[in-house]
Amino acid sequence: FAASTSIAADPPPDQESVAAAQLENPSDPIAGREHWAFRPLAVASQDRPSVKAIDWPRSPIDSFVLAKLEAANLAPAADADRRTLIRRVYFQLIGLPPTPGQVTAFLNDDSPDAWERVVDQLLNSPQFGQRWGRHWLDLARYADSNGLDENFLFREAWRYRNWVIDAVNADVPFDRFLLEQIAGDLLPHESIEQRDRQRIAAGFLAVGPKVLLGNDPNQQKMDVADEQLDTIGRAILGQTLGCARCHDHKFDPVPTADYYALAGILTSTQVMERRYMLGEQRVMEQLVGLGSDGDQLDAAYEKYWRDRPQLQEQQKQAKSALELLEKGDAGAFETFAAEHADAVAEGVTDSTRTAEQRIEAQKAFVATLETAIAKPPDIPPRAMIPSDAETPADESIRLDGQFDHHGDKVPRGFLRVVSETAVEIPGGQSGRLELAHWLTDVDGGAGQLAARVLANRIWYHMIGRGIVRTVDNFGRTGEMPSHPELLDHLARELIDSKWSVKALVRRIALSRTFTMCSHHDETANAIDPENRLLWRAHRRRLDPESLRDAMLSAAGSLDLKPMDSTVSYLGDQATAVGDNANRRRTDFPCRSVYLPVIRNDLPELFCVFDFADAHAATGMRSQTMVATQGLFMLNDTSVMDAAEVTARRLLATESALGPEAKVDQLFELLLTARSNEDERQELLAFVTETQKRFEANGDTNAEVRAWSMVCQALFASSRFQVLE
Repeated sequence: FAASTSIAADPPPDQESVAAAQLENPSDPIAGREHWAFRPLAVASQDRPSVKAIDWPRSPIDSFVLAKLEAANLAPAADADRRTLIRRVYFQLIGLPPTPGQVTAFLNDDSPDAWERVVDQLLNSPQFGQRWGRHWLDLARYADSNGLDENFLFREAWRYRNWVIDAVNADVPFDRFLLEQIAGDLLPHESIEQRDRQRIAAGFLAVGPKVLLGNDPNQQKMDVADEQLDTIGRAILGQTLGCARCHDHKFDPVPTADYYALAGILTSTQVMERRYMLGEQRVMEQLVGLGSDGDQLDAAYEKYWRDRPQLQEQQKQAKSALELLEKGDAGAFETFAAEHADAVAEGVTDSTRTAEQRIEAQKAFVATLETAIAKPPDIPPRAMIPSDAETPADESIRLDGQFDHHGDKVPRGFLRVVSETAVEIPGGQSGRLELAHWLTDVDGGAGQLAARVLANRIWYHMIGRGIVRTVDNFGRTGEMPSHPELLDHLARELIDSKWSVKALVRRIALSRTFTMCSHHDETANAIDPENRLLWRAHRRRLDPESLRDAMLSAAGSLDLKPMDSTVSYLGDQATAVGDNANRRRTDFPCRSVYLPVIRNDLPELFCVFDFADAHAATGMRSQTMVATQGLFMLNDTSVMDAAEVTARRLLATESALGPEAKVDQLFELLLTARSNEDERQELLAFVTETQKRFEANGDTNAEVRAWSMVCQALFASSRFQVLE
């Protein structure tokens, strides 16, 4: 504690929480405006503090970091070497390692703008959206199934996922990015294509988990709105709004009335509908047809499934009628036909027809029914899209959060802690459009708070720790910022750049703070053991997506092209329960962002290496180091397969090279590093001994197997899995 108080002028993280607990009403929105997160941005984007080491900063970012270091009598670490830097920036920006050719080109480029051109190249790569889109999908609690009680597959969720990736690649301004996700279905459009893109974006509200079975419709409505509100609060505002469902927030300035003012907007929004599923009508996610004739195709498709049970019964009765005709039992047939007229073909009861004609007509009718049942219409292009409810309305406060215990009715509106004036919502509308604009309104809405939260998230993904380490909680139970002036500077930069995420990523990547090495220093560590002041770069383990993609990249088998759904081949009536082998397949050659995310049944790689919890907005994944991770790397077939393919690639492409050159090439390919003499000799001795052992057992692939074991060992090493 003494060390932590010596490194920053800010109060310890819990000081304001203690003070808030002493307030008579910590949920008071007016008094709550004094909390740091709700105060106006204090720093203009061009401001920077003065520092002693004037040659070190490359940008205002560096000046803010250096000022804190100098105040604590600390110095920043040296710059990282070029190999470390290019590996770092490739993984951070696109989630893939650089190729040996890309590394060589950078090492040989002595021009002053060499680093800048690498950064710009990565920002313009389509792989950037696949990497940074995944960050937002964590917050959007994206999944390909519902989870909870009935884990139905979300066959169409992929459209929202791909929209996010495309929007990130296009650097859609963050205010527009949010506008389309909150109210895309309500926005004007100039073409069917634009309409569909905007509607797909609004799937943000629909992809969350929902309790589907045995729920009172009113309770379900409140539960769905609560899940959406909790997601919006954490992902965009850094606030735990869900805590105010049952009572005024115990720590933050969010009274229950404000919660239900927002909830009324979401309960006036429809994301569920009744559709045919597994033989009956069920409450499911709402689907809307895409394209100029999408609604008609969707209606025809739903009609088929709705009518199918009746068609099956009609077919059964038609076969019974045919049997009576074939038996020649006229009396029984007439009685049956009178009771089941829809099961008898037209003209079969005509007495002027011969028996053979009547039988043939009934056979044709049975065949027609069989064809209609056996050949459903093609699944139309659809997406998970919300809509305003038929009758939007204000909500009443639910006493103790109980859906059927009503208190005072609250007009729909926003958080008063950041809004001085009430909002007027036009009659017959939900208020989602107004909510979407309010979230990024920097003058009269939550825009400055949203900018702080987003800037902190970008910093976290680039640097490895947030300026506010509790990235999803800017409330009193969260931590104070380590560099509050820097956070406000970044938020201002974001707003001044018209909410360009790429522009802020670029500024951070070009800063000297980003390019520091991660070397340990005993003196600095004694003063700042958690590296909160950023005297060195943070080491980070690769996330599971980057780990898998890097192995496939080394093997030369990674397909960089975008993918559609990886669960659609299972059909429209599939669930994610029972035998799930196909539901969590990872044998697609695509990037990991396109793999199926099945709630409650993630692929083993994702489970072992701390994938995001798809049940809730997740801005910061867990970082564990457990034995199962090592066991996975040693025993999983996907790792062994990648190692073997990598070995075959090495031996095939480098056949003219000697053994030592092969080791050099392998280090370049897997580790972006040069092997030293000790490493070469140790690995070659292992290869020689292992190959001889396999050959003694008659193995014709002894060389490949020996090198495969080397590749697998390198995959399992910290040098492969950790970013310096």
